[in-house]
Amino acid sequence: MPDYDKDTNFYQDWSVVETPYTVLEWYVLLETIGPVTGLEVLDLACGEGRLARVLMARGAASVLGVDISQEMIARARAKNRPGGRDRHFERLRFEVGNAGDARFSLDKPVDCVTALYLFHYAESEQTLQDMCRLVSRNLKPGGHFVHYGINPSYDFELQHPNMGEIFGFHYKTVEPPHHLLVIGDFEASFWQWSKTAHEEALLAAGLTNLRWHPLKLPDERSDLTESVQWYLDNPSCVVLSAEKPAQP
Repeated sequence: MPDYDKDTNFYQDWSVVETPYTVLEWYVLLETIGPVTGLEVLDLACGEGRLARVLMARGAASVLGVDISQEMIARARAKNRPGGRDRHFERLRFEVGNAGDARFSLDKPVDCVTALYLFHYAESEQTLQDMCRLVSRNLKPGGHFVHYGINPSYDFELQHPNMGEIFGFHYKTVEPPHHLLVIGDFEASFWQWSKTAHEEALLAAGLTNLRWHPLKLPDERSDLTESVQWYLDNPSCVVLSAEKPAQP
């Protein structure tokens, strides 16, 4: 997304601050991804690499992070270079790439494909379909895909008036399905596609066992329930998972 090649300092600052939202963001996503020890992972829309680094810390054999933004990839590489502030692993790589590119294919498919905010950056349903095909052709038979992004059922008209103060971000509607993510002075366009559009695109790409996973708090953070119930009643994001059938 070109928006992420602009001044992203507000976005970067937001991404490293823990709020009740980040607890919701990470819990179901990582629970759905499950154990990654020894797995090779492709992390699409990797941004500055925050999910990729978490997966490496959880034991992944390797992670390739891919993002269309040169700025985001430069930040990810800077954190991972020798002597960098967040350098962790030699088997963690980052590359600039378009998740809708029909020519993008790895030398060999991976065990798991992840995406933290991807599908809603598809500007058309055709691009959404292209993204799903890229996921499928780079995933081993028996491998799984986990996506975190905009909830097709989210009602923007019921957005909490203080969402920006509570979570650090809010939304503006341009003209449905086109909306804007707003974090401070940073704005990024995104599109809200229907549940049917997501499911048809994944199935057409050869992925099966599609499941939608609503957000929830971990048991140990039940103290946050009252403060986030308004969001759980109308969550803007949701986790979606799928599998590539194993070969007979």
